[in-house]
Amino acid sequence: MRSPSLLTRFVIGITAIELLTYFLIWPVTAILATYMGLAVTDSVNYWAEFRAIEVVDAALVKDADGSAHIEATPALRAYQARNPNFRFAIIDSRNGAALAGSSEALARVLPSGGGIIAIRNYFRLPNDPDPDARGVLREAKPPYRVAIYGYTLHWDDLGAVMRMLADRTQIIPFLPFVVSAILISWLVTRFGLTPLYKAKEQLAGIDFKSVDQRIDGSKAPKEIAPFLGALNAALARLEDGAKQQRRFTANAAHELLTPIAILRARLDAPSEPGFLGDLARDIRRMQSIVEQLLVLARGAERGDLLAEDIDLGALARHMIADYLPLIVDNGRAIAFDPPATPVIVRANRQALECMLSNLINNALRAEPVGGTIELRVRAGASLEVADHGEGVAASERELVFEPFWRRTETTRGAGLGLSIVKELSEKQGGSVFVIETPGGGATFGLALPDRGAS
Repeated sequence: MRSPSLLTRFVIGITAIELLTYFLIWPVTAILATYMGLAVTDSVNYWAEFRAIEVVDAALVKDADGSAHIEATPALRAYQARNPNFRFAIIDSRNGAALAGSSEALARVLPSGGGIIAIRNYFRLPNDPDPDARGVLREAKPPYRVAIYGYTLHWDDLGAVMRMLADRTQIIPFLPFVVSAILISWLVTRFGLTPLYKAKEQLAGIDFKSVDQRIDGSKAPKEIAPFLGALNAALARLEDGAKQQRRFTANAAHELLTPIAILRARLDAPSEPGFLGDLARDIRRMQSIVEQLLVLARGAERGDLLAEDIDLGALARHMIADYLPLIVDNGRAIAFDPPATPVIVRANRQALECMLSNLINNALRAEPVGGTIELRVRAGASLEVADHGEGVAASERELVFEPFWRRTETTRGAGLGLSIVKELSEKQGGSVFVIETPGGGATFGLALPDRGAS
C-alpha cells in the first residue's frame, strides 16, 4: 500500500488544525481572554450557558395533547447539584404561565406573553450580590421560552460549546474559510514542491552514461535546497565511481594485453632456449594480475570482511618463511624485528596475508641487489616493511595507492598491490601509509584494529 503524498498529508494536516482551532483552541483562548479582561464578553459564564440551555431544553418534554411538562432528568439533577445557585423557568408564550417545576422567583420577573420578545435576551436580577451572575431568556421549542440564571463555567462544559459549534447553523458560515484555507495550502504546497517534481524528471533521465549531469537547485526553497544538494553530491560520488570503474577496466585490459602479446610471440618460437621457463613466468604474471583483480572485486562485493584475533608477529614470521627462498634467489635478505610481547589484531586472515604479501613483494622489487628488507611489528597493532631503493617522492605518496599507478612504463609490476593493501586495510577499519626510510628508500606502514577495538 502506497503512503499518501506529502501534498495530501499537508492538506489533511491543515484541515485537522482548522477543525481543532474552531472546536477547541478558539473557545479555550476566548475563555482565557475573558478571564484576563481582554475580551468583549463581560463574564466567562457566557460559555457556561450552552451547557445549561442544553440541559433545560432536554428536560422540556411535549405531551401528546400538545401541552408540555418539565422532566427531572438525571442530567438536570446533576447540573443543579453542581451549580447550587442555578435557576430556570420555562414560560408558555401563549399565556405567560410558567410550567410546573420552574423557579417561581425567576418566573415573576420575566416578561409575560405578548409584545416583542428578543430571540436571546441577557439579564441580571436586581439585588444579586454576585457581580458575575447572569441570565439569558431565549426561545425554545415553540411556543415556549426558556430562562436560565446563576450558571457557572466548568471546563467540561466545553463539550456543549463544541456541540453548539458543530450545529449546521454555526458551521456552514465557517465552511468557506475551511475550503479557502485548504485550497490555498494545496496551491502553496504544490508550488513549493515544483523543484522536487522537476528534480524527479531530471533524475529519470540520468543513467550510467549521463551520470555527470546535476539537478538544478538554484530556484529551490531553502528547505528543499539541502536535499537537492545531497542528491548532487551522491551523483558526484557515482560519477567518480563510474570513472574509476572505466579506468580500472581499461587499465586491467591494458595490463593483461602486454603479457598476452608476449605469450603469443613466445608461442611462435617454441624452439627458443628457455622457452618453457619463459612461458611459465608469463603465465604466473597473468595469474598474479587476475588474482589481484579478483581480490579487489570480491572485496567490493562483500563489503566488511569477517575478522578474527590474529597474532601479528606469528603471521609475519610465517610469511617471511614462505618468501625467504624467493628473496634469497633474487639476491636479497630480510630482517625481522619482532614485538616484545604478542600483538593481537582483529582482521581477516586471508586479507591480512594478502596485504603483507603485497608489501613484501613491493619491497622485494624496490630493494637493491644485496640489500636487506626490514619487517617490523610494532605494539599498537601495526607493522612496517622498509626497503632501501629509490623511495617515494612526497608528491607521489598518495598516487602509489591508486590502482595500476606506476612511476614509469618500465616499472615492474601491474600497479595493483599497494591499491589492494589500501582497500583491504580500510575495509577492516585500518590504514596504510608510506614514509621515507632513514638513509633512503620507502617504508610502508600498516595499522589495524587491535583486539580491544570495536
